[in-house]
Amino acid sequence: MSIRTPNPIHFIIWLLLLTAELSAQLTIKIDAIPALPTMPNVYLAGNFNGWNPGLSSYELKKDDAGTYSITFTPPVGNLEFKFTMGSWATVETNITGADIANRKFVYNGTPTNLHLSIAAWKGAIVSTASPNVVLLNNQFPVASLNRTRAIWLYLPPSYHIDTTRMYPVVYMLDGQNLFDAALAYAGEWKVDESLDQWHQNEQMDFIVVGIANGESQRLNEYSPWVNPQYGGGEGALFLQFITEELKPYIDAHYRTKTEAASTAIAGSSMGGLFSFYAGFQRPDVFSKIGAFSSSFWFSPMVFTWIAQQPLGTLNNKVYLTAGTAEGSTQVADMLKMRDLLIQKGFNVYHLKADTDTGKGHNESYWAEKFPVVLRWLFEEGTTASKQQTAYDPSRWIQCADSTCRYIGPDCHQCNIYISDVSGKHLCTWMVNANTPFELPPHYSGVLVFTIIQDGKLIHTEKGLIKP
Repeated sequence: MSIRTPNPIHFIIWLLLLTAELSAQLTIKIDAIPALPTMPNVYLAGNFNGWNPGLSSYELKKDDAGTYSITFTPPVGNLEFKFTMGSWATVETNITGADIANRKFVYNGTPTNLHLSIAAWKGAIVSTASPNVVLLNNQFPVASLNRTRAIWLYLPPSYHIDTTRMYPVVYMLDGQNLFDAALAYAGEWKVDESLDQWHQNEQMDFIVVGIANGESQRLNEYSPWVNPQYGGGEGALFLQFITEELKPYIDAHYRTKTEAASTAIAGSSMGGLFSFYAGFQRPDVFSKIGAFSSSFWFSPMVFTWIAQQPLGTLNNKVYLTAGTAEGSTQVADMLKMRDLLIQKGFNVYHLKADTDTGKGHNESYWAEKFPVVLRWLFEEGTTASKQQTAYDPSRWIQCADSTCRYIGPDCHQCNIYISDVSGKHLCTWMVNANTPFELPPHYSGVLVFTIIQDGKLIHTEKGLIKP
């Protein structure tokens, strides 16, 4: 009996088909997941596994960075599924804790990657929001982008007591991270706790409008500039939503001080980048900017753009922050932006830039920094006399805290000798017009600035440096 030799071509085709079938898998990766005290076990339940909420074979794996993913081979066709923490009592919800519809995806049998986000878990954490926090609307229309957005309000304890009082307003990005640990992605800012304490101790009251991020649309909405790798480009339209849709609604329905002088915008990371952009793009709406750990790295265009703004004529107050443990170029970018603002004539009395030792890129840092930033933005320290001093042509040195710059006439090969009122020499700085220089932190009180050119004294003035 003869043995039939397999056709090599048929064998190769069979092998290719088998390889394709084995590689025809679906990979689901979770890009964002709510923060919990410990990293949870996450499962996939759907019409492909009997809707079992805790099958070990459908448990997502965590990599070293804490990113969850699962790869499996579902049947071709319409898939429906949800994520759980092992039971239907801990199924995923929307950012307000309400149930969501089944996720749906049409799988065609080819290798596919899905990137998804989980907004919140049912029953995961008891709400930490103050009674003064209310959900204004879970689906507030964003007409400029044809979307909807959850909006929260913090109304101060006095709001329903003193019914004639008007309040300053702070618009804040990443609203799900501001008030409630049950909704926060990686911990909350404790904005409500900070403001409740202020009301109790100092009667300082604000309305805060918390605007939820768009999750998968967050990077697109928070930058007017496009990053080739990460997206962006919808920032102008998102700003239009806030200024032309949301703010008019808030002003019409709540007792707000509507003028720019009583309106701030604040955010962190990409939210910091957007807040910085929004404040300078619409100074007629926002006079105060809290830019925490801003993602200036996202687009170098932000530096080109800000240099083209009429900085010398603006009356904004700007607070920049960065922590030394944030990594990458966070601190360097923040200092670069600070220096650029000063070089282009921005009023240094309206600018604050803090480098915070050991602080990372996280909500615990921003929660700690929030009351510091808000107090400075709204304090009454920026007086008319200070503003006049900033632009007084008789003064050649301009200082805000320990940051100073030379604003006098052209002075080639000039040195500034800095001494205290007793005549003790403290330090010397070579003039470089509009380039700021830092005084060591222990230099405070009245200092004397003596300007020497070619060995001759050409100008002397005194300045008060606050500790």
